[in-house]
Amino acid sequence: MSKPPRGVKAAPSGRPVSRGACLCGAVEVEIDLPAFWAWHDHSRASRRAHGAAYATYVGCWRKHARLVKGARSLARYEEPGTGAVRSFCARCGSPVFYARRRAPGMINIPRALFAGRTGREPRYHLAIEELQDWAYAGAPLSPLKGYPGVMRERPRARHPRARRPKAGGDGFPPAD
Repeated sequence: MSKPPRGVKAAPSGRPVSRGACLCGAVEVEIDLPAFWAWHDHSRASRRAHGAAYATYVGCWRKHARLVKGARSLARYEEPGTGAVRSFCARCGSPVFYARRRAPGMINIPRALFAGRTGREPRYHLAIEELQDWAYAGAPLSPLKGYPGVMRERPRARHPRARRPKAGGDGFPPAD
């Protein structure tokens, strides 16, 4: 029998699981693999809850997710209006669960809590119309000299060079 990938264990039922934890380790979660789906959430609420440009989640059926450790360390916040419930570690502040009223059978967990695989890659973007102009969007990066491990976006050309047509023998562009 081959060894499972890093971060993947087997549940007593024999199903593969992935375990995740908050920053301080007080809260641990576990999901059965594969997760149902994964996505990047650009909504204002998720940006603020995570303090980041966007949040990346894995979603799974509630029956396939378990709180392994730290029930007493969980705090919760219910968003007025939407009724969405966000749970986080009261000790270190890490977001742990996100549940939406319109999907009562699903639970969403920040992808960053899991060191190993979850069985799904985040290929979807929600609320992309709320993407901020300051968010990194995949521009080319280069190393910053003198600062190992620091990358920077390459500066854009200030004055793009005008493309000049190739001249014919008389100085004019060739005729078609």
